[in-house]
Order: sequence, then C-alpha cells, then structure tokens
Amino acid sequence: MAGQGRGIRLASRCNRGESRCWLTTPTPTCRPLIDLAPGEALDAYLERVADANYLTTARLIEMVRAGHDTTTAYLMLAPTPATLKRIAHLTGADTAALQNATLAAYDGTSLDLSGLDPAHQSSFRTISARGWIPGHGTQICPACLADDGIWRTTWRLPTTTLCRTHGTYLLATCPGCQRPFRDQRHSPLRVVGPQTLCGNPLGQGPRKQCRVDLTTLTSDPAYADCLRCQARKDAADAGETVATFAGQLAASEFTATLRSLTALLLHLASATRTPDNLPTWARDIADASAPGVRRWSIRPPQDPVLRSRALTAADHILAAQDLDTAATRLGHWLQHVPDVPEGRLGWLADHTRMTPTLTRLVMAAHAPRSRLSHLLDQQPPLTASTRQIPQVLPVRLVDEHLAGLFDSRPATVGLFASLCLARTHPHIHSWADAARELGLQPELGERTARACSASMIASPADVVAALGAAGRELEIDCRELEDRVRHLAQTTRWFTCWARSYRPGTRACSHVYGVLWLWTDVAHGHTGSLRVVPPPAGARKFAVQLTTEQRRSLAAALSPYNPPEKEDR
Repeated sequence: MAGQGRGIRLASRCNRGESRCWLTTPTPTCRPLIDLAPGEALDAYLERVADANYLTTARLIEMVRAGHDTTTAYLMLAPTPATLKRIAHLTGADTAALQNATLAAYDGTSLDLSGLDPAHQSSFRTISARGWIPGHGTQICPACLADDGIWRTTWRLPTTTLCRTHGTYLLATCPGCQRPFRDQRHSPLRVVGPQTLCGNPLGQGPRKQCRVDLTTLTSDPAYADCLRCQARKDAADAGETVATFAGQLAASEFTATLRSLTALLLHLASATRTPDNLPTWARDIADASAPGVRRWSIRPPQDPVLRSRALTAADHILAAQDLDTAATRLGHWLQHVPDVPEGRLGWLADHTRMTPTLTRLVMAAHAPRSRLSHLLDQQPPLTASTRQIPQVLPVRLVDEHLAGLFDSRPATVGLFASLCLARTHPHIHSWADAARELGLQPELGERTARACSASMIASPADVVAALGAAGRELEIDCRELEDRVRHLAQTTRWFTCWARSYRPGTRACSHVYGVLWLWTDVAHGHTGSLRVVPPPAGARKFAVQLTTEQRRSLAAALSPYNPPEKEDR
C-alpha cells in the first residue's frame, strides 16, 4: 500500500502497546515490525518488508529508487550510502545493520571490493578480474529455508559450500529451471516475494516463474574434513586470524591464499595426464576438462560439492604444522605440472594469483632438494668420518630406517642416503662434492639427488632423523674395504683356491662375478665405480646360486688377517 503525503506507510510494532499501526515515517519510539534476522540477505529482507506492507516487490524497489542519488545496481554487492539511507528511512532499520546484510560485510575478509563504484558499471570489471566474485544468484540450504525461511548472505560467497548447522552441502542450481537460485537479471527482488519457491523467471511472460518448492529439496551430507575447512573459513569471514604453516594469517591473506591454492589444484587436475594418482574429485575434473579451457582463478566450479572438496584439499595443505610438511603435501600435486617451455614455475605462476604465502609454499615444494640440503648442512656430522659411509647404504639399513620415505627403488634410496650422510660433514657443500668424497662421479650424485628429491614422500625432517638412526650403525672403514676389493680384482689365484674348496666346478672366468659380489654385497659399493663390470645376467645368476657357506667364505677373502695373494694373473 502506498502512503499519502510525505512517504510510504510501513507496518511497524509500536512501543505503546498497539499490535500494528501505520506510520508515515518510523519514529525513535517505534521499531519495525519486520526485524532484520541475523545473517539475513538484504534483498530477502526487503521482500519480507514488501509482503508485510501489502506491496509488490516492484513497487518497493520503485520507492527505494525514488531518491535522487539512490540506485539498486549491485544492491547485494556494495550498495551506496544513499541507497542504504533511503532503505533505512523506509524501514526504520539501522544503516549499519543493512550494510552487514550485503556482501560488503565481507570486504577485506573473503572479498576485495575496493574500486567498485555502483554508479559506473565498468568498475565491476576491475573487481571481477580478481576472481571468485559472486555474480547472479545464490546457493541455498533447503533445511534452513524450511526452518525459518531466511536467506543467508553467506550463501552467496564462493568459499561457502556447506551448512554447518545441518551438516549438508549447499545447492547451487534449481532442478526445475536449471538456473541458480534468485537469478534475477532485471530486479534484485523476486516477484514471488518471501515465498520459499524458486521464483526464477521462465521467459514465458512476466507472470511465469519457476514454482519449485525449495524446502522439499534434499542435499548431500558433508564430509567431516569439509566441515572442518568450512569452520576455518567462517572464522576468517568473522575477521579472525587462521592458523597455517606460516603462522596465524590475517583473514584477507588466508582467504586469498586459499582461493589461489584451490585454483592451482583445479588447474593441475585439469592438466594432468595421470589422474589415477589424484583424489576422486580431482579425477572427475581431469576426465571432464580440457587443458587450458577453464579459468579457475576467475570462476570456481559451480557444483558446491566439487568446490568444497577442492577447497578442503587446499586447506589441508595450508593447515600443516610447518613449511616442510605443507611443501611435501603440495609436492604430490606438483608432479602433475606439464612440461612447457616456460618451465614449471612459469606454468604455476600463469595459472593462479600468487600471494606471499603461496609463493613461499610453491618455492619450497618446487625445490625439496634445496630444503633437504639446507637441513643437512645445518646438521652435525651423522657419522664420525666419511670413510664409514659406504657408496650405497646396505639394503638392511634402508629397509629398517628409510622404508616408506621415498617412492624410488631401494638401491637408488641407498645411494642417496649415503650422499646425504656425506653432506652433513662441514667440508662438503654440494651433491657433487658428496659423490667425490665417496669415490663416485659428481654427475651421479647430482642425478641421484634430483631423482630422490622428486620421489620424497616424507618431510625433510623425518628423512634427516632416519638418516641419523642409520648412520649410528656404520662403523667399518668402507674405503679400506673398497681398496681390498679393487686389489682382488687384479688377481685370480685367490678365487681359484676359493672355488676349489667351496665351489668345485666353478670356472676361472667367474672371477669377475665374485669380485662384483664382494663389491656390492660386502663393501656396498656402486657398480658404476668398479672398472670390471660383468654381464648383469651372469652376475645375478652367480649371486643367487651362492649358498650361505659360500657367501661366508667368499666374504672372508676381505679379512685383513687373510690377505690375498700379491701376484699377477
């Protein structure tokens, strides 16, 4: 009902005892009949005000726009002070409360709306280019609408994916019209008003709206880890700091980093050629996406469940206790960076918005070898002397101390472990130096470090602790053993005598097999540093056929009390 004279008569409850009275303008002694509910969206509140005053929503919008400087453009994103003042004049609600009923309440936490001018629509392009800006429509929790009929402002945030009250994911699309809820293109208010119907226009005339009852819809229960992620995000929305591997982050830095990391994980899932190594939700992205088509930094997935799983994966990385753990978790994803001319770091920078926290994380995850090297350089020597370090750590020590820390072959892990032990000594400053110290080729040390760093699935701190435990079991002078094997490689009489006593029928040409077995199984040397390398098939056959007694007697040839014959072949 339109008022006469100065303004609109809005229904209100009078403090003098009347249940309902009509006022030209709300006075300080009266409060509005329609109270703004906590967390309620401004447009939904105006629909309830119009219904209580027997007004159409179109008529109420006309009255809001009656002011000279008022506009309903971006009403839910960032209304102008004049618009808020006009609505407060009509409803009697507090201006600050009306402001908090819009997405402007999240400016500086979940959103960055700086530069938006509702009077100039081109300014929206500036903030939309920052990505993850709410557009038309909203998500809903059907159970919340069934409980109180209140539309929440937070449902419009892309980082809100579930209802913690009911423990269910939000819905983003109406099953009747296949469009987002409240997808009003020409008016911020729905024709159906406060009814819990969809109300989206169907394009079949001004009176044709989608009549799906939203309270009858059902949503899926949310995973526990998604609920934990939403709780951390809600704390950031409230302006609280959030605990991460980088310490307590301010709300704006946390949400910006969370969005950027989520977009990066989505791009990695879209670009990978090996989706089997990814979580189920990421495999769905990989199966349905073409590389380079989606711009996840600008627009996240519409499906709240998929978006929630991606956000939770990113938050799991950020919630790590330290940088090493976070970098290790991200490192599993970085295995899917495609080979491109600009390099891995260039690709990563092109597919997300790097915040200071994310930059630090990506650099740490991109160079696990450097992080491990730094820790090793800071450690006191894990062995008394480098002469106690074999070229390849024995398989027994690898299985006992290093199992599950790398995704590489045990022999490669054993070689890398010996290089790491050498790196702890103060006069060794590179992987090449460590290889030289052990009698290996410098290039072998660098290649092994690259391969094992990429396959490391534990934190560098855990690797260093395991190396310390293995190093405490090394007591033999490995360089002396290697020298004795090299000497045995130059003579044959000792092998002939051994074969006559312990392995009759062994041919003299098997001498090289015996030397190789002593080199790899007793001295724990690397085959690449032994000059005489027999065919691998024959060497394996020789080693497999050795009995326990033959192994013991053959190893006794290296005993310092049983020196080999010093004679030529």
